[in-house]
Amino acid sequence: MPSVVVPITSGTNQTVTCTLPVNGGNVTLTFSFTWNDVGDYWFMSITDNNGNLLLDAIPVITGQYPAADILRQYQYLNIGSAYLVPASAGLPDNPSFDDLGSDYLLVWTDNEGYLSIGA
Repeated sequence: MPSVVVPITSGTNQTVTCTLPVNGGNVTLTFSFTWNDVGDYWFMSITDNNGNLLLDAIPVITGQYPAADILRQYQYLNIGSAYLVPASAGLPDNPSFDDLGSDYLLVWTDNEGYLSIGA
């Protein structure tokens, strides 16, 4: 099962289009990342390659297995699984405005399995 790091950078609200290997094929998705200043967290919206909104305002937060898959409840969309992975030990539970994409990576993988960290 291939995994891909979504190419995001820290410190700015941004939109990224990425083709991802999912379930034996490729899926092109556009991600919009927005910082919620009041709630102090990032959220993302996802559209397909036709511009159709698939998901909106999904919190981009870490979690403990098996709930760590940000998209677990949306598996019916067949767009893969997403995990927010700290790049090193000792980081806070969730990214700040300045460290999404640098200290925390958004890793995308198939619907059919779970990301195995360190395997």
